[in-house]
Amino acid sequence: MLALSASASAQTVFAPPSQLMVLVDHAPIVIDAPRPFVEVSRILPEAFTQRAQAIASANRLLAWYIPALSLKDQLNDKPDRYRALQIQVMREMEPVRHTPKTFADLRAQTLAATPMPQIAEEDTDQLFTVLDLRPLAQKPGQKILGMAGLGPDTFTLCIAISTEGSDQRGGRDIEASISCVTYILLNEKVLLLTVTGPEMTAKELRNSMRLTREWITLLRARNNAK
Repeated sequence: MLALSASASAQTVFAPPSQLMVLVDHAPIVIDAPRPFVEVSRILPEAFTQRAQAIASANRLLAWYIPALSLKDQLNDKPDRYRALQIQVMREMEPVRHTPKTFADLRAQTLAATPMPQIAEEDTDQLFTVLDLRPLAQKPGQKILGMAGLGPDTFTLCIAISTEGSDQRGGRDIEASISCVTYILLNEKVLLLTVTGPEMTAKELRNSMRLTREWITLLRARNNAK
């Protein structure tokens, strides 16, 4: 996963069944996810703990969502690759109150530090035609594909990632995926959203971008964002 500075001393409390409420430096933020995703920290506590520990030490995982059908497979000991959503909070930024202006500055600083093209859903086919991503299918690595604007007060880094997998038969195949990593401003706080798709294809990138856009819209509505 892209090493983005992040993480937290936020306290998490449970809201209605379909939602979580987190306190980020005393600022309440409602977290929810589009259907058919379900939050699994209480259903798969060991897996949640493993995922939280896998995140960089500067980060803290607040919520992890997977599709309901994938959860059923997990509970029936039929693990498979699946789409996933997760939310982190950034420790170094947590005490800071952000405005749309300071958030725009953060976006500009990110782009200045790592120049990348601006991309949209309609660019995905051409992007995969132009870029040579074959090395990622052969060994672990990652490549930033571009930055996308998928909602107000957000910016999203689209990334191709490959890791060495491990299965019950001793296989170590390279597993390639797409991640859309989004900085979002909610209630004067910046959260980090990640949508991960199980394939490194133009179609999966489009799907991840659309899902990210839907998730941003839902979170802004839940938190009465203007």
